[in-house]
Formats: sequence, structure tokens, C-alpha cells
Amino acid sequence: MKKIIITLALIVFSTYIWSQATQPIEKPTKGYRFQYRIKGPKYKKSRVLELMVDEYGNYLVATFRGEKSSFVYIIVYNLYTWDQKYKLKLDDNRCELYNSTFDESGEYLYINTNIYKNKFKKINLETGEIEEVNCSQTPKGCRKIEPQIYKVDAYTIGDNYYIYRDDKYLNYIRILVKKEMYIPKGGEDIDMGAFDFGTLDPNKGGVIQITPDELKELKEGKEIEKSGIPIFFDTNAIDSKGNKVPYNPAEGEPYKIRLTQVEINKLQKRISFAYEKFVIKLDLDTSVE
Repeated sequence: MKKIIITLALIVFSTYIWSQATQPIEKPTKGYRFQYRIKGPKYKKSRVLELMVDEYGNYLVATFRGEKSSFVYIIVYNLYTWDQKYKLKLDDNRCELYNSTFDESGEYLYINTNIYKNKFKKINLETGEIEEVNCSQTPKGCRKIEPQIYKVDAYTIGDNYYIYRDDKYLNYIRILVKKEMYIPKGGEDIDMGAFDFGTLDPNKGGVIQITPDELKELKEGKEIEKSGIPIFFDTNAIDSKGNKVPYNPAEGEPYKIRLTQVEINKLQKRISFAYEKFVIKLDLDTSVE
């Protein structure tokens, strides 16, 4: 009898986990406005299963699963531009984003594929190459695996963007942005109170867009200025061991953005990223006629 009870408990627990229970969505009540919507894969009753924002500020990753499907779609999007970076149909039928991670360079995604074990797939986001790896080969190493409820909403670094599964259309991801960082779409009436095209305040943050020509100037060692903020590339910002050297400007010096080689590489790959309270993008047109 005891064995039967234990077995039933395990079945109930497994059913609970497999039912894709999700944490409640708590949308911000003010200070944000709608910016973008992403539609998931086109197959029967597909829905967003789980969302994860890359802690290094490079990507958004979402998993999708259809009703009675025996596979899961993993799709990686570039943060802030929302372009699809990578898509994979995973036959493992499991993908635990809460225990998955990217590397800082933005080259690899390590997907946990077992709800109870440290089993990972290492995905090269540039080539699509996939290999099974031990947890010791992941950026965070081996940790105790504990099943968690899936999250279907998340904030980016600095809470600049809020991302969540649509309340009604479960196959859609909606993206809200802070009002002061909102970028108007073409043909849209401009609310100058919602988007500042002039000087940016480092304490408030904002969107900084760098053109390919400006990126070239940065790589040549030239300092550029965007919206009143100087930006420069420091070739010595990374030491011989690959660690970031602290940036400590002298007292009284104006605020500047210092880019490292890692961040220059991200811009070259069209990967947008967060820098303190700013979002830095490459070559996006926000000109106003």
C-alpha cells in the first residue's frame, strides 16, 4: 500500500511538472508602453512554455510546445532588436531554461535537458553545432538540480524592457519598454515626452545607437559622442586572464562609456547589450523627418 501511495505521489508530481505550470504574470502598472510583439512557431496550439533573459544582456530565449507534441522548439532572439538568432526543434521533449545559461561572449547556449539531472546540450549560436557536455563544462558548473515552475515573464537588465507571454494569445510574446526609452515606429506620431532625441542623462539611461562608421572610428581608437555622452574603446580593458579591468575615472571627469573588446565584438555581430542604464545598439534608424 505504501509503495502505491509513493507511486501515485510521483505520478501527481510528474503530471504537475509536465503540465507546464507557470508563475503568475505581474505586469508593471505604469511607466511602460508597448514596443513589439513576437509570434511563435506555426503549429497546432503552440504556446510559450518558458522565457529567459540572458543575464549577460545579449539574448532572449523562449521555448514553445504544442498540445500533445513530443518535441519542444527553442528560439533565441537578440535583445532590443528582437531579431531571431537561432531556432532548434528539440526532440528531448524537455528544456529547463531556469537551469540553462549563455556564456558571456554570446557564442554558446547551454540547455539543461533533464528535470532531475545535470544533462546539458552546448549549442553554438553561430554554426548551429550541438554537443552533449558535462555540467562541469558549463559557465556555472555543477549545481543541485531542483524542478521549478516555469516563468513566462522577465525584465531585461535595468528593468528597461518587460517581456511576457500574451494573456490571450499564448503563442505570442509581448514587449513593453520604459516610456523614456520608447522608439517610435515609422509613420507614428512622435510623443516627445516619451522619447528624448537630445542629450541623454546617465542617471536615467536611454538608447544609444552606433553606426557602422562610428564603430570603425571606435576601433581605430577615436572617441565619439552620442547624445552628449562620450564613448571610447579601451584596448586594455581586458587583462591577460580575460578579466575586465575596473573603470575608475578621476574625480571631476565627465561621464564616459568605456567599451571593451567583448562589447566591440558584440556590436560587430549586431548583438545589442546593456551598459549600466543604457541600451547600446548598432545601426538602427531612429531619424525623425
